[in-house]
Amino acid sequence: MPTIKRFFRYLGRHKYATTIVIFVALIAYLDSNSLYNRYQLYKEEVALKAEIEAYRSQYERDTRLYMELQRDPNAVVRIAREKYYMKNENEDVYIFEEHEATE
Repeated sequence: MPTIKRFFRYLGRHKYATTIVIFVALIAYLDSNSLYNRYQLYKEEVALKAEIEAYRSQYERDTRLYMELQRDPNAVVRIAREKYYMKNENEDVYIFEEHEATE
């Protein structure tokens, strides 16, 4: 019992420090808008912005390719040969792949 009285007497003497400590604990961890939750949301926002930028660059690349296909009739043949390895009937296609040497 004396330890409890001593504890409350200590809190009574240092009520401002106790209030500040409790307030910081509430703000940092227990609140729904706590610093921890804000940090998690910030990390998610950064990841989503990177994903948006990747999709934007892919869209721009695909738009340029589409415009090239609209303007140049030989582009269809070039893309078919490069990307899908298509060939004419009297041609052979050889694909060379480089393998890294494991040491």
